[in-house]
This record gives sequence, C-alpha cells and structure tokens, in this order.
Amino acid sequence: MNWKLPNQLTVGRIVLAAVFFAMLGAYEHRWGARPAWLLNAAFVIYIVAGITDVLDGWIARKFHWTSAFGRIVDPFVDKVLVVGAFAMLAGSNFSMPAPLSGDPYEWNLPTWLTWRMASAVQAWMVVVIMAREFIVSAVRGYSESQGIKFPATPAGKIKMFIQSFAICATLFQLANLPAVPWAIWVKLASVWLAVVATVLSGFVYVGRARKLLIGDGPAS
Repeated sequence: MNWKLPNQLTVGRIVLAAVFFAMLGAYEHRWGARPAWLLNAAFVIYIVAGITDVLDGWIARKFHWTSAFGRIVDPFVDKVLVVGAFAMLAGSNFSMPAPLSGDPYEWNLPTWLTWRMASAVQAWMVVVIMAREFIVSAVRGYSESQGIKFPATPAGKIKMFIQSFAICATLFQLANLPAVPWAIWVKLASVWLAVVATVLSGFVYVGRARKLLIGDGPAS
C-alpha cells in the first residue's frame, strides 16, 4: 500500500469514526437526562474528520500522491462515517419520550416529519442512503477492477457536504438548542434535504456509469 500522508489521514479517519459512533451510542435522549457533552464531543470529532477528508484529497493532488487505495478507501471511509452517523441517529436512544414529559416544540411538529425521533432521522431514510451508497460503491469497484478510474463527481461532493451539514446541525441542536423553534426547523430541513440530495446524486452517478454498466465502454 502507498503509505503516504493522504492514506495515513484516511486510516486515521476510521479511528475517529469509531470514537464518534461510541459517543452517539452512549447518548440517551430523555427529558432532563441528556448528557449533552457527548453530542458536543461527537460534533467536534465529526468536524475534525471532515477536515482530514479535505486535507488528504488536497495533499494527494498537490504532491501527486494519488493511488488506487486512496480512490477506493477514501470514499469508503466517508460512507462509513456518514451512513453510520445516520444509522446511529435513527437508533432508539434518539427516540422522543412520552408527550407529557417531552419537548414542547418537538411535539407540535407533524408526526411524518420526525416519526417521534428527536434527531428527525427515520429508519427509511437510512435505507435510502445505504442503498445509494451500495449502488455507487458497486459501480466504482467494478470500474476500478476494469482499470477505469471512477472519481467522485461534483454532485457527490455536494451531497456529502449537505449530509455532513445535516449531521452537524442535528448534533448541535440536540445538545445546545433542544427547544428553540428555528434550530429545530434547520435540523428538519437539513435532514430532509440530505435525503433528497442523496437520491439525486445517485441518479447522476448511475447516468455517468451507464455505458460502463451496459458494456459499451468506459463511463464518460
């Protein structure tokens, strides 16, 4: 393996992801019993992981340290971090308490928007995000196996930014602004926008790989 700095940062991001998931798993959303520091710590860890993601790509391009390992593992680690974050936020420890003791602002929202999840992340959203990532990963893996580079597209990068913003907005709102209406709506809007961006970027990738998938040649 090409063990230069970009790949070291990529591997380091896996460690950060493990710590991040441990923080989310230890959190319990209950009225009057929220260890907010766990979400604040997870927020900081996610930001650091995002910075390393930007740095490893920039360093690889600047010093021409690109490699097949980086092209495959770097987006894989991103997927683990993002999909894992959404899966954790859809866990039972982020479900809302009973209405009589719950957050007054959260309970005034339509049920379909949150489905009684404090994070606003619903199980079906995780399925959609995972399905998109499986499809793109399969296409990229096949492309690389044929010796055809299949780097990220602008649509994929925009999708990643929106997903990351949604994760950070959710963590910050739950930890610091639990009953502030505008913060709740920002969280809701960013989560739903992340799902829409995920679906649209998936169509872009599939369209780009159409020729490769039907055997007519490399993707344009």
